[in-house]
Amino acid sequence: MINISVENKKAYCLSVIAVMGALLTGCATETPKAPPMSDKTVAYVDYVRAEMRQDKVVLINQVMELDQNDPNYNAFWHEYYPYESELKKLNNERLALIRDYQFNLNTMTDDTANSLAKRAFAIRKKKLELLEDYYGKIKKATSPIIATKFLQVEYEIGLLLDLEIASDLPLLRKNQ
Repeated sequence: MINISVENKKAYCLSVIAVMGALLTGCATETPKAPPMSDKTVAYVDYVRAEMRQDKVVLINQVMELDQNDPNYNAFWHEYYPYESELKKLNNERLALIRDYQFNLNTMTDDTANSLAKRAFAIRKKKLELLEDYYGKIKKATSPIIATKFLQVEYEIGLLLDLEIASDLPLLRKNQ
């Protein structure tokens, strides 16, 4: 038999309890995830989102008033498309958050609500950081006026999408 001192056994037990507590706490606050979408639903969502991105590009092109003869045209679009790719990743996170919210709506607990709120804040923060990053890139590639106009357009489009989403999502009821 291995001879371990009582003090070492106590320390080991306390370490195990601390690790187990951390694991259990993490499990308790993990948001139950919505089941995966069917292949047909994924295909439809991807199609609709691709159409929306195409429409957005047309709108931005019109509002930015940059034509192919403008020296800033290529520089703007060279920065815009990587921005849109990064934004798509954030929107994927947001879609997952919305699906998890809907999945948990009728069985919402304080821990789940808190977890969902924290995820929402994190996504908003990432989006703001992304906008700030690309504002700088577009400003450097074009001008502060073009970059600011880009921010205005993105902000307004974001508000419209937020309003559309918010109008379709039910609010939490007082005592779930």
